[in-house]
Amino acid sequence: MPLTPLGDLWRRAAVLGSLWAASEIVLGSFLHNVRAPFAGHVLTAIAVVILVAGHRSWRTPGLLVRAGLIAALMKCLSPSAVLLGPMVAIAMEGLLMEVAVRLLGGGVVGYMVGGALAMSWTLGHKIVSLLLTYGPDLARLYGDIITLAERQVGPIPLGPWGPLLALALLNLAFGVAAALVGLRLGREGPESASGGSARKDAAEWRRRLGAAPGQGVRPSIPFLILWAVALPSGLVSLAGMSLGGKALVVGAAVVVGVGRYRRVLRRLGRPAFWASLLVITMLAGAVVAALAGEGERGWLAGLGMGLGMSLNAMFVTMCFAALSTELAHPVLRRWLERLGGGQLDRAVRAAFATLPAVVASLPTGREFLGSPVKTLGRLLSRTEEWLGALEEPPRILGVITGEKGEGKTKAAEKVVEALAASGVRVGGFLAPGEMRHGERWSIYLVEAGSGRRIPMATRDPESPWPTLGTFKVNPEALEMGRAALSPEAAGTRDLLVVDEVGPWELAGEGWCPALDALQGGGAVLLLVVRRGLLHDVLARFAPGSEPPIWDVAHMGAEAIGRAALAELRG
Repeated sequence: MPLTPLGDLWRRAAVLGSLWAASEIVLGSFLHNVRAPFAGHVLTAIAVVILVAGHRSWRTPGLLVRAGLIAALMKCLSPSAVLLGPMVAIAMEGLLMEVAVRLLGGGVVGYMVGGALAMSWTLGHKIVSLLLTYGPDLARLYGDIITLAERQVGPIPLGPWGPLLALALLNLAFGVAAALVGLRLGREGPESASGGSARKDAAEWRRRLGAAPGQGVRPSIPFLILWAVALPSGLVSLAGMSLGGKALVVGAAVVVGVGRYRRVLRRLGRPAFWASLLVITMLAGAVVAALAGEGERGWLAGLGMGLGMSLNAMFVTMCFAALSTELAHPVLRRWLERLGGGQLDRAVRAAFATLPAVVASLPTGREFLGSPVKTLGRLLSRTEEWLGALEEPPRILGVITGEKGEGKTKAAEKVVEALAASGVRVGGFLAPGEMRHGERWSIYLVEAGSGRRIPMATRDPESPWPTLGTFKVNPEALEMGRAALSPEAAGTRDLLVVDEVGPWELAGEGWCPALDALQGGGAVLLLVVRRGLLHDVLARFAPGSEPPIWDVAHMGAEAIGRAALAELRG
């Protein structure tokens, strides 16, 4: 079944998701580095503004949840050791916004409730993360702190729930305010894009943002299962263990982790991480001693509780770092690619294609802090521009390559036969020819689907056809070939063969217009390219892609056919 083109809904979600991810990756890293308070709330507020303003422009059901999924998957570029928690938080914020808008409509009330829910998730996520990281003893420590505070200042309304309720109300108000800002910016409509920073090259930004955590570690399904089981079972076991038992379990997990994930455990090597554990431990000792009034004995009990929480935090950090690496397994990626006919995976790729332009348009930290609403408005005014510029290149299944006369076309013929015999609907064309005096004298065009064959080009100077390069070219064959590569033909085929892409196409002639017309259509191509032109052809027609290269000098036609079929099915 052929892949459907990337629809307008996913394209719009890709633009919003790219803008959201850019703020998370770039601004989030800045806020983290300067130790800014409430950084998570600031980032969530920006996300709410983006989603509300975007939805006001593109009132499409499913837009918000899709933008959240795309931004969450793009978060894997962030230079952080633990990504699973933030990715879940981003996806949930998009889902909550979508639910509110679906239930209450795309009006003021729906947006305000959605903003409040998304911001409340930030607080809830933080509380759950702290409880998960430090264990149930953290709740006990919090209750002890409230009790100690009441001894000093008197009763606190609602006791331990009072501060949490106050924080919840502040979060609700902050989320509503962010939604109102998004409403205002959304009503202002798109402005003409002007000025701004020069666009940065996509490859440079990928280099600067860094590879996903765990680079250099090959993801493993058995290890994924191991850590997925170890996390919940370990947390349950740690809750009932003595301090010595906890130390043994956590020590074993760290030994396994350090041996496999040396590059993803950066957080365990940060002074701030160890300082936070020390503070928790000392705080627990002081609070428990003050409440118990037992002097040194109370301090020891408190320190034991603090050390237990610290060990729990080390174990959770280790598990999340490991899971973040193992979740990048190709099997999981292929499953993701099949969701919605491959729409989600291809939308993420489109969002990455938009990311350099989005990042280049981001304000400096000083500009944003000086006028956050105005700078967000300038960014949102460019969403239509980014949407219009978003083009999804065809997927290059693979490239058959070799030099002149080495049998590239013969190998392509065998591949087409093998794929067709396996039920693959093959379109496009082959271009066999005749050799004279060591060079190609004439070329025929053979339609891959029907087998129709007509002369396409010749070196015969007596031919009445127009001249193209060193050949006389049959206009009827050009029309036939371009029809075989049309978007309409691509929509009825699993694969289009193009034999071949070379100097004509690089000069803008030959099949170049047809290949350009396939942009954004989801076509899958098998190219035949001369070895010396590989780099130029891929840079022109599939920038940033790294398709398999099958060289006829090293692989037989049957092996190439098997590889192409595996690639198509995989």
